Amino acid sequence: MKIGKWKDMVFTRVMVKRQQSLSKTTAAKLLYASIMVLLLQWALPLAAQSSAMANVTVAAQLQKVVSEGAKLESNGNWRAAVNLYEKTLKSHPEAVQLKSRVQLCRAQLDVSRRYNDSSYKKAIYQLDLMRSKAIYREVLKKIDTYFYTTPDWKNLVQDGFWQLQLAIQNEQFRNFHKLQTNSQRDSAFRQRIDHWLVRQEIHNYTDALYAVEYISRQTQQTYSLPHQASVLEMMAGAISLLDRYSSYLTGSELDDMFSQINGNFVGLGVELRILDKYLLIDRVIPNGPAGEASIEEGDRIIEVNRQIIPQIAAAKAADLLKGATGTRVEIVLVTSDGSVRRLTLTRRQVIVPSVEDIKMLDKVSGIGYLRIRSFQKNTADDVEKALWQLHNQGMQRLVVDVRSNPGGLVDSAVATADFFIDKGTIVSTRGRSNNEDVDYQAHDLGSWDMPLAVLVDSKSASAAEIFAGAIKDHERGSIVGVKTFGKGSVQGIFPLASFDSGLRLTTARFYSPDGHMISQRGVRPDVEVNTVGKPLADGTLPLAHVDPTLAAGVNLLRDRQVLTVNRFLVK
Repeated sequence: MKIGKWKDMVFTRVMVKRQQSLSKTTAAKLLYASIMVLLLQWALPLAAQSSAMANVTVAAQLQKVVSEGAKLESNGNWRAAVNLYEKTLKSHPEAVQLKSRVQLCRAQLDVSRRYNDSSYKKAIYQLDLMRSKAIYREVLKKIDTYFYTTPDWKNLVQDGFWQLQLAIQNEQFRNFHKLQTNSQRDSAFRQRIDHWLVRQEIHNYTDALYAVEYISRQTQQTYSLPHQASVLEMMAGAISLLDRYSSYLTGSELDDMFSQINGNFVGLGVELRILDKYLLIDRVIPNGPAGEASIEEGDRIIEVNRQIIPQIAAAKAADLLKGATGTRVEIVLVTSDGSVRRLTLTRRQVIVPSVEDIKMLDKVSGIGYLRIRSFQKNTADDVEKALWQLHNQGMQRLVVDVRSNPGGLVDSAVATADFFIDKGTIVSTRGRSNNEDVDYQAHDLGSWDMPLAVLVDSKSASAAEIFAGAIKDHERGSIVGVKTFGKGSVQGIFPLASFDSGLRLTTARFYSPDGHMISQRGVRPDVEVNTVGKPLADGTLPLAHVDPTLAAGVNLLRDRQVLTVNRFLVK
């Protein structure tokens, strides 16, 4: 039926029923009401049908992801599975089942990482039950003293046992310990220990240590597995499942951690991303062996010392790149244009600058720029040198870029923010220990007072969020970009006295000057910028769209009035 005829029929029925006793206004209202009723009767089923179809589509998409993930997991491709699940969770955060898969795959990745680490495998051979218990006891005491919330000791033991079960299913773990696959044996062992744990009273770290020793002895009887292997695995799992950022550090990982903090290390001068089929070079450190060999960001290492990836695990290949000063390593890499290069590089000390790209972007407007890669031990000193360098070039406004800055030292971030904030709180930390409850204050002396723009993105985290949050809450400058990562917690690095290893432990959460918790919330920008530019016909981006976040920051500063460049400035 045509809409015009249908409207006429409705109007006629209404008019006949009332015998034309109603006014034209009343008739029009009745006509409108009748039409709306009919439209709703027609639209609601369609809306319900549309919603049901959308739900079916989402369910089908998630089922496809689960199926693809299962294949990746069955092949031991844990990293690719994590990437698949996390990518899906960004668009479907309600998919709770994927979160548990991410946790499982991360745990398997941790097992593989440890068993690709020569320092960890060496520990397996050197330790026994007594020494491994001493390590676990020291770890439990540090958790009891420093972890930011009161630990659930029984849950900690259960998490450790869960990790041990996963390790027993891990191919690298089984190969190293020469374990045979036997699902019936594994299931019986799991049920026996689970039933035993249910009956146990575990209220403190002494109870936890007793439980772990019991499970270790049972594991040795069932699998002929060395006590130290099961104790260390349960310890590593217990730490990593405390929260997302706590973890056990092998000897080499502990050395790497301190190298990052100090801003120097022995190696080739590259930052790598470990993928399944190659090592992707994310950054080349200036003046390092890799930089001098013209290796570039985006190049892919496919072979190390004549061992091809993935015939050896990419994580193991990354470990082969490490070595003492003066030693050599042979690599094969594929460049961004597809050409293949075979190189021999000599390892040496590399200084990692935390502040880079110091330059004047617009000399007419006096706009300076500096990028903080991470907040290292020497970052505040490097920032101060950069400020004077730009000041001598006529800087009147400043862009500070902390995009892709993963964080670093709290003290370093506070000292850097203190250059731009003259009074008040920069950040507050709160933990279970009174020593972790600190309000970091700004100082007037030495503050620079110029228009400021801080560039952030979704990879700006931790100490970078301390800096950005302080600038935002004090209205000291404008935050430009997208919401930051949301890692609002402080980790302490604790070397262990009982063995050459350590742990990274969350000791506190931090809050911005206005009392905003950063954890899982991040810092929201004052000016949000879509970083996707529309390409030209030849596929390239117009100059104005190459870095729209930076362009937005510069344009913002051009409009800012300069009252003073600095105040109470002491050189």
